[in-house]
Amino acid sequence: MTVVASPEVRLAALWRLLSLGFTSPTTETVAEVEALAEGVLETESSRELEDVLSAVRACTVVELATNYNELFGGTVRVAPYEGSYELDPIRQGRQMADVAAFYRAFGAEPSGPAGERPDHVGCELEFLSFLELRRLTAVEASEDVELLDEITASFLTDHAGRWLPTFFAAVREAATRAALYRALASLGERTIGDEIARRSLEPTALPRRHSQHSVEADSFECGASDAAPSRVPR
Repeated sequence: MTVVASPEVRLAALWRLLSLGFTSPTTETVAEVEALAEGVLETESSRELEDVLSAVRACTVVELATNYNELFGGTVRVAPYEGSYELDPIRQGRQMADVAAFYRAFGAEPSGPAGERPDHVGCELEFLSFLELRRLTAVEASEDVELLDEITASFLTDHAGRWLPTFFAAVREAATRAALYRALASLGERTIGDEIARRSLEPTALPRRHSQHSVEADSFECGASDAAPSRVPR
């Protein structure tokens, strides 16, 4: 079981759980989602986490993969990319380049064509988890954390905080037959909402696209998939 011993570890665990939950499920990722939920629940009571734990225990990996593909694969019901919520193609490209620049600043390396785009929900949530763990390391070493706090606030204001609340709300609405994804969406809404409020941030929300559309329609010809980071260094 994952032990959650500090606020930074707790938040990092929640971001990590959400990151894994919103990527294509495997036996390993599902097991880690369960372990992380158990670990955080050891230190706090959370209806959202209890719902995640109940749902992940009730589903097989095959069932979760089917749910995932119905929601996010091919002709998507909910777009899992930040760029999909920005209608201006020029601004889409700038968004993706800026997200990738955040990753590169911390040594993330391109993962090649098999990797996700840098603006995928799983990548952005993993980066938030990484930033919390970096902050914890700095605190333990008595180092200044002001720059890390500024970077986290900037990433939330300019990227994650703009579209993830919209994404989570859309998943919660669409996942009528996918209990885990509905529970993850509720947990995500609460987690990012609490963090934005705690930091007194005011990100400009990106609107939801209501029509179903193909993921490929949001892809970039400049090889955007090659720009996605490998797992954010931990």
